[in-house]
Amino acid sequence: MEEKKVRKRIPKESKVRAELQKEINSCCPFCSNDDVGHFEIHHIDENPSNNEIKNLILLCPLCHSKITKGDISNFDVLKRKFELVTTPLNIDKQDKNSINFNAKVGNAIIGDNNKVTIKKPAKMPKAKYPEGCIGYDTTKANYIGHLIKRYNEYKEYEIGKDGMNYGAFGAVLKREFKIAPTRTIYNVPIERFEELSFYIQGRIDKTKLARVKGREHKNYSTFEEYKADVG
Repeated sequence: MEEKKVRKRIPKESKVRAELQKEINSCCPFCSNDDVGHFEIHHIDENPSNNEIKNLILLCPLCHSKITKGDISNFDVLKRKFELVTTPLNIDKQDKNSINFNAKVGNAIIGDNNKVTIKKPAKMPKAKYPEGCIGYDTTKANYIGHLIKRYNEYKEYEIGKDGMNYGAFGAVLKREFKIAPTRTIYNVPIERFEELSFYIQGRIDKTKLARVKGREHKNYSTFEEYKADVG
């Protein structure tokens, strides 16, 4: 029986993932899912060796699966990537909070080249996760996402992509750490970060692929390694 291929790790993947996450504003560019911890990196030209940022896009597992099956065409992916690259997410503060009109008005009483500025009150962005939760700390939240993603990759080896339920492991984690149904694993208190990390690491180490690779193989980055990679 031929052994299933495992995707090679993208160089400095944590840093690349952070850049791609910023590009999509932490929402799936196709369905607006914001559970970014489960998101996957897709190679637009389907060449896993081409890791240029322009060939990569971050997606939720469901939309990634739709692309693999052909439900979302490669043309649509290319078009969406182009929109993300060419449409800035962070509009200049002056442009965002005011509207300027500069035009010649021949018969205006106050003269030509009038400039009208309409001020709009600035709104403070609301944090998705309250202070004290893992989700409030971006680096720690992304590390948990890294571990969950690695677990799903290892499970794919056992059952294949078609048999994967990418949300199942998240549900297991929520039950284990007693998180309410309406919340996510990132609502776990920050003081339980190490406990959660060790639990997921242990689940990865118990997968069939981890046993095949043996104890000498490194299945995931430690948090310190992850921080160094991102930094």
